[in-house]
Amino acid sequence: MNTDNHLTIVRQVVEQGFGKGDMRVIDNLISDDCVEHQFAMKGGKEGLKKAILSLEAAFSQRNYQLVQYAVTGDRVWTQYIATGVHTGAFLGHPASGKKFMIDVIDIAKIEKGKICEHWGIPDRFALLYQLGLIEP
Repeated sequence: MNTDNHLTIVRQVVEQGFGKGDMRVIDNLISDDCVEHQFAMKGGKEGLKKAILSLEAAFSQRNYQLVQYAVTGDRVWTQYIATGVHTGAFLGHPASGKKFMIDVIDIAKIEKGKICEHWGIPDRFALLYQLGLIEP
């Protein structure tokens, strides 16, 4: 598989899966035993679906804009700008209606046309600050 295909896989998972809540993308492009290295997230398809449903419940108008990327062998590195509106409960806090914009760094390992390992680094501090949940 060429590097363009690797990038396309990651983009579909981020932009369609996380951005639009399209679970078919997760079923098709995530391996059943995908290893997740992101703090407090479970691996595999079901863990990823649970994370997406949680984001859908808390944030509307989610969008992920690809800023830059690199593909090295079986690894894809991306930087996204994620935006949305806090319209549902999040971490025990009610909806605030506040907009957010954060950086998200993802590293994905691709095998047999599917993501089999993932490291995700969303700027959680920026998110919490923009929602008014922490002080600067």
